[in-house]
Amino acid sequence: MKKNIFYILLLTALTLGVGSCGDDDEPKDSKDPQNPPIETPAYLNPGTDVRPTNWIAPDAALYEFRMTVQVELGDTLAAYQSQQDLMAATINGEVRAVSTPHETGGIIYYPLFIFDSTTGAKVSLHYYCDKLHRNYTITHWADFTPSAAPTGNSGFYRPCFTTEYKK
Repeated sequence: MKKNIFYILLLTALTLGVGSCGDDDEPKDSKDPQNPPIETPAYLNPGTDVRPTNWIAPDAALYEFRMTVQVELGDTLAAYQSQQDLMAATINGEVRAVSTPHETGGIIYYPLFIFDSTTGAKVSLHYYCDKLHRNYTITHWADFTPSAAPTGNSGFYRPCFTTEYKK
């Protein structure tokens, strides 16, 4: 029993201690005169994108190497996740990995098995948010490195899909 409580506390501490990708513009309480409401950022307004049907996992037998990563949304988009969402990795415009969301210990993440035949290629990351009907992309998110740590240096990879919209 004590062991279970210890693991729950440890998981909670890790979850709270891991940083996100930065400050997002979240609406403030409209009744607080010190924090007047702000307009919803355009990247959080519903779009017209449809769920990609061409994001199909590649045949692993066609590639020599595999890079395994676990990605967790590291920005405001995490609040809009659903089981209909998709995440994909591409190299040179070709889909090399696709995942739906998975959940373990209250953490929602996307396990990606990215395939290529050479190392060093630029990996782009794509996220389809079903609740917002929008596609988000990070071009040249990482270099293809089969020896990369699956969870990064300090926990899950937490890309910020909304960074480009804030410029």
